[in-house]
Amino acid sequence: MKHLRWIVFSVMAVLIGIGATLVAVNSVESSTGSTLSQPTAYLEADTVDASFKIGGRITEILVEEGEPVKKGQVIARLESKELESKVAQAEAAVALTQGKVAEANAAKQAAQALQVKGQNAVNVTSSTTDKQVQQAEAVVKAAEAKVRALESGARPEEKNQLNSKLVATEEAFKIAEKNYNSMQEVYNEGAISQFQLDEAKIQYETAKAEYEAVKEQQAMAESGRTEEVEGAKAQLEQAKAALALAQAARGEVSILQQDVATAGAQVQQAQSAITSAEASEQQALAALNEAKTYLSYSELKAPTDGVIVSQSAQLGELVNTGYPIFTLESNEKRWAKFYFPEDEITDLSVGDAVTVSIPALDQTTKGVIKVISPVADFATKKASQSAGELDVRSFSVKVEFTSLPDKTSTGMTMQWIGKQNGESNAN
Repeated sequence: MKHLRWIVFSVMAVLIGIGATLVAVNSVESSTGSTLSQPTAYLEADTVDASFKIGGRITEILVEEGEPVKKGQVIARLESKELESKVAQAEAAVALTQGKVAEANAAKQAAQALQVKGQNAVNVTSSTTDKQVQQAEAVVKAAEAKVRALESGARPEEKNQLNSKLVATEEAFKIAEKNYNSMQEVYNEGAISQFQLDEAKIQYETAKAEYEAVKEQQAMAESGRTEEVEGAKAQLEQAKAALALAQAARGEVSILQQDVATAGAQVQQAQSAITSAEASEQQALAALNEAKTYLSYSELKAPTDGVIVSQSAQLGELVNTGYPIFTLESNEKRWAKFYFPEDEITDLSVGDAVTVSIPALDQTTKGVIKVISPVADFATKKASQSAGELDVRSFSVKVEFTSLPDKTSTGMTMQWIGKQNGESNAN
């Protein structure tokens, strides 16, 4: 038993000596003569799990553990035939609705063309028929006036002139007739020549013809010429018929206006069809986008630049939504967390530029203090039984590195050297 106790005490003495040696190695003398810590830490990085947004069977694994990847790089795929089929169906539905939209637009354009054409026809027909009716009415009035004039005969002045002329021609006729009769008697007695008799006969016949012509004119003036009256009446009937046709043509304007109204209703129906078809098109496009989105979920893409740390699923395995297929170590930020006793932490501030060494590479690098723990993490030195001594608490200081030497690997030891005088980075 005494031998065992001796061994225990010996081991404790060795450990205390090693600890004293380590403290001596990891501390430096300040300019004021006080001892400052030079703690060590390990280089760390954020890790990110890469998982599918949908469940399915893995058909492709495109990376291996330890392989660097870029953000957005495809690193695995799921079976996607069913999703591809849904995309094809959605594309067909979109094409169908787009065809309906085009058909509705064509129907609207056709209805608008009919509406414009009908309105033009209304305008032209209305203007033309109004003129035709006015002209036909004028012709009817003129024909009626002509019939009345022919039926009532000549005017009184014309009748008086004809009467006077009739009296004169009748008197001339009687004189010529009497002279001709006398000349025949004288001729029979041989007192005159044949030429003189013929000349008297011509005068007689001329006077007779003039008398009969004036007599006929007087009769016509009293009652009007029958054939002229009948002709005028026929013209009047034709004029009335033309007026009736013109008035009937005016009625066609109402029919054309109804056609225009019908075309307008067709335009509205076509617009409603367009609105409905466009709504269906938007729904089909939304369904297509959704199908394409789900299809894109069959590809697993690296969420960040980094290195594949581990792989948790294998080719052909059926995985659920959100199951981590890979774990990546991000290259975007790497950091180390150092611990300082409370009596040294007051000299440090967030944003201070610091120098850190990498023993494995025998190089130094620069970093920036990003976080100083607001509360202590643990006690680095417990108070002894001596009166007046207190526990010394430890605070963590997170240093972020924006650039590191080549061949620096996560997990390497980082040793604090100290602040860079006069340098800080508040960002």
